[in-house]
Amino acid sequence: MKKIIVLAVTIISVISCTNSKKKEKVTEKKKATEIKETKRFKASQNYAVVFKWTTKDEKLVEDNAMQQSDQLLKMWKENKIENVYYDSSAKVDKFSYFPNITFFLKAENKEAAEVILNDLVVVKNAIATYSIYPVGNLWLKRNREEINKRRLTKSYVSVWTTKSKPSDEITKSQSDTVIDLWKKGIIENAYFDIEGTQVANNKTDFVFFVNTNTKKEAKSILNKLPFVKNGIATYKLHQVGVFWMGIHNK
Repeated sequence: MKKIIVLAVTIISVISCTNSKKKEKVTEKKKATEIKETKRFKASQNYAVVFKWTTKDEKLVEDNAMQQSDQLLKMWKENKIENVYYDSSAKVDKFSYFPNITFFLKAENKEAAEVILNDLVVVKNAIATYSIYPVGNLWLKRNREEINKRRLTKSYVSVWTTKSKPSDEITKSQSDTVIDLWKKGIIENAYFDIEGTQVANNKTDFVFFVNTNTKKEAKSILNKLPFVKNGIATYKLHQVGVFWMGIHNK
């Protein structure tokens, strides 16, 4: 009887040890994957992508619309693109009833970004060309609850260029004002280049979207920001339509 008990204990110990080692291997593999993904994410840069029509052939666009939509959805699910907007009533570069699309692309560098974009059906078939602009990291996402309270409005992207280095006081005032507007659902998806505040680089200083009914209303909000009032930065404003897809959560 004692031998059976000893044998049973031995088998349990072996199984337990084996399972423990398996768990350790799985844990180590998981950690390695997480580290790899973290490194990949840190190495990625964000690029704002703007398209421009190069065709006047409506049938060509219609024939490729479904494939293009599938490509964008796949890229979104793979977290290659985020914060996608579409504009069905564009004032600039409008082609028939087709919407203009803008989004943010993640890539290791500009060359990698171009490889991804050149594989899009609209680029391959000479339906549209694109321009890419390196931007900073995502700072403020969407305050969905407050945005829903304001109901659907148009969105305008503001692209900023800093002319002179601000004082700490003005910087804090600008940041506090932007956050306050974000809390009210007026500002969303703000990208900020923190590195650019320390050293000069080719990235856009900061980009964010303003939710208003008109461009005039958007300008009246932006012109009250401390950076504008103190001549620290200037901005360009472009209509992008309405928000479509944010960040895909697997």
